[in-house]
Amino acid sequence: MPKPYFGKQPLPEYKPSDTVRNALKAWQDALELEEKTRHAARKALADELKADLDLPYAAVAAHSIVPWTEATLRIIGGEYNVPPRQPNKAKPKE
Repeated sequence: MPKPYFGKQPLPEYKPSDTVRNALKAWQDALELEEKTRHAARKALADELKADLDLPYAAVAAHSIVPWTEATLRIIGGEYNVPPRQPNKAKPKE
């Protein structure tokens, strides 16, 4: 037999414990720190790409420490006004 419906019931008031409040605050702080450090890392890579116009995006993306793909590095380059690469004019490293 289906349960009778008496309309929407009011929800009880929820009061988070100090443990929950502290955990959520710590998580929010970690997210904010991650955002700041991610932008700092992106800017540092863009600065290196600006400093060496012969350095291809693919070479940077191929390095094991760099977490982004070549396509993402191109987007980062656009955000930080990195001049475009000209692979046919790049000088070979000796």
